[in-house]
Amino acid sequence: MFKTADSNPHQNYFPILALLKEMNKQSRIDLFAGDCPLEEVERHLSEEKHYTIQHYFKCVDCNQYFLIGACIRGMPIYKCLDDLKDLKVKSTLWGSCGSIFEE
Repeated sequence: MFKTADSNPHQNYFPILALLKEMNKQSRIDLFAGDCPLEEVERHLSEEKHYTIQHYFKCVDCNQYFLIGACIRGMPIYKCLDDLKDLKVKSTLWGSCGSIFEE
């Protein structure tokens, strides 16, 4: 999925985000951690109050983690992650959305 997004990261950000929203709605992936609810991403980017927006997802079936992020002045990022143990997810986010914050 992300190999296609990387071919044109700016153009593919919102379509990939829409796909992830749908997969989340279908309970195929879990919004593990993020800066804001997925429905608010476009507003936050247009307001430019935060330089970046990041969301971590976890596949319900295979436990694979995914990171998608946008920057108001830079290139979007798309990464597949095996785990998050070396990442300080909570400390890298400006917001507190997702299942990690519901524990």
